[in-house]
Amino acid sequence: MILSLLFSGLGLTQASIYFDNLTKQNFSDYQKKTPPVLVTFKSSEIYPFGLKNTGLEPKVRAKAAVAIDIDNGQTLFTYNQNEVLPIASLTKIMTATVALENLANLEEAVTVSRSAALVEGSKMNIWIDEKIALKDLLYGLILKSGNDAALAIEEYHDGILKQKTFIAKMNDKAKFLGLMTTEYFDSAGITENKSTALELSILLNYALRNETFARIAGTVQYNAKSFNGSLEHNMTTTNRLLRTRTDTIVGKTGYSEAAGYNFINAFRSPQGHRIVVVVLGAENHDSRFDESNKIIDWVYASYRW
Repeated sequence: MILSLLFSGLGLTQASIYFDNLTKQNFSDYQKKTPPVLVTFKSSEIYPFGLKNTGLEPKVRAKAAVAIDIDNGQTLFTYNQNEVLPIASLTKIMTATVALENLANLEEAVTVSRSAALVEGSKMNIWIDEKIALKDLLYGLILKSGNDAALAIEEYHDGILKQKTFIAKMNDKAKFLGLMTTEYFDSAGITENKSTALELSILLNYALRNETFARIAGTVQYNAKSFNGSLEHNMTTTNRLLRTRTDTIVGKTGYSEAAGYNFINAFRSPQGHRIVVVVLGAENHDSRFDESNKIIDWVYASYRW
């Protein structure tokens, strides 16, 4: 059950709210199946200011977008937030989440298979039979969006934990979080895994509760070596905003021909609130960052906490 807050011209009443998911908007859609994990948020006053309700909301050049204050569950901006779309490498947020929750020893050596090393698409460039720490694969997964890292993690998991496959656990976690349209077919996003802008914001909110995920996804540069020290992997994040905006906390890029250019980013507002912006199906590599900048700058100009 969600305790709704009444919005007035003066703002929201101070209270503690219980959200089964992230947002009040369309919440009934997420109560149709097994209730997801209970998350507690403490609300603060938030009210329209400046550009809000003036007709000057940003025109988004993408298929869908949303901005959510994940500290109080308020929807700040929405455009086709419930449209089911291919998510490409935004898949890897769930890949990292499932790995961190099921594989306890991040220093464990993972032996890279031929199939993982030769997988198509973006890579961290691990080698066949290379032994590398699971932790370093997670950095390659998020910073370099490595399909090779995703497959190596999946294969390592399925090799030592036989009860349920890694992909099955990804879909189980989606159901647990109440993500009713989210579906995974692979751990990298090579096939057309699907979700919505709203559900991806819920997933990132959940993932950020894991300190290791937050640390990895907030890293700009990272250097890793194979166990014998003969191979080195120098990584720089694909998240341009992590390199250019001081208010960026974490983020993840994604691309496929079917999905277009996707991006999810968490910002910290001047008032200290964490705001997740999701952009799906942007026109090109640069526009996904431009659209995210446009939305978050509009949010800052339109709301006060």
